[in-house]
Amino acid sequence: MSVKKSRGFEGELIIEIPKVAATHCEALPLISSLYLSRIGFYPKALYHYYQRPAGISQAIFLYCTDGKGWITIRGETFTVQAGEVFIIPTDIPHSYGADAKNPWSIYWLHLVGKNANDAALTIMEAENGMLRPVQVGLSEERNVLFKRICTTLLKGYSASNLLFANLTLAYYLSTFIASEQFNRQNALPAQENAVDRSIRYMQENLSTAITLDNIAQSAHLSVSFFSRKFKQETGYAPIEYFNHLRIQKACQLLHFSELRINEVASQIGIDDPFYFSRLFKQQMGISPVLYRKNRGAETGI
Repeated sequence: MSVKKSRGFEGELIIEIPKVAATHCEALPLISSLYLSRIGFYPKALYHYYQRPAGISQAIFLYCTDGKGWITIRGETFTVQAGEVFIIPTDIPHSYGADAKNPWSIYWLHLVGKNANDAALTIMEAENGMLRPVQVGLSEERNVLFKRICTTLLKGYSASNLLFANLTLAYYLSTFIASEQFNRQNALPAQENAVDRSIRYMQENLSTAITLDNIAQSAHLSVSFFSRKFKQETGYAPIEYFNHLRIQKACQLLHFSELRINEVASQIGIDDPFYFSRLFKQQMGISPVLYRKNRGAETGI
């Protein structure tokens, strides 16, 4: 291919779990053995390409729903077509990319925890370490589950959100392991409560320097009562939660755009780039400059 890229596909989605939230996952017994570090969707990903000569410390899940691509692992190259899934276990050298004429659309995950490889090998039905693409078919209900995981994480990284997203992840993976047992059902959306309203308000105002009073008003509650209720339901103070959402948005801008650091800060309602850098490093463990420099390295897809 004359052009190779790992990002920049129209309609794409990527969510990276902050270091502080990943540490929280490790402390939650129900999900500590298998949880997400990244999740995303690349539609019609022309020129999508990755090569990792030493592999990475996460299992990589690739589910093709349209077009086709290829994966090279352990000296063998496989074609991956619509309706097929392939999972690359940890620390195995590999490369993969989209077909040049009919590029794939892929749902992808990075899996962490002591059960990450077991999940990979179970789905791949691997015998004696032999890995092959597995035909699982297409399912809109399965895609709804994926979107539910993403929607939950986009609301922030409270303990309840992390639990729900990663427990839904287990259910999502089970649809590949035992597809014949996968019940086709559509859950009705839950009624929005005051905290949900406030989180939606935060999401709609990420570029604005909103105050605690603004957020409480969106929930139609007094500041003191709202703050207590929000902390009870999410485990975070409202402004702390809002900052999580801001940095989540900043990660996407740093990954997908060429905006300067101060422009990224402005996009999330922060006028002081130095404060933005401190806040970013506090949540992600590295500076925004280093995060952008490292995109496409081990944390990439």
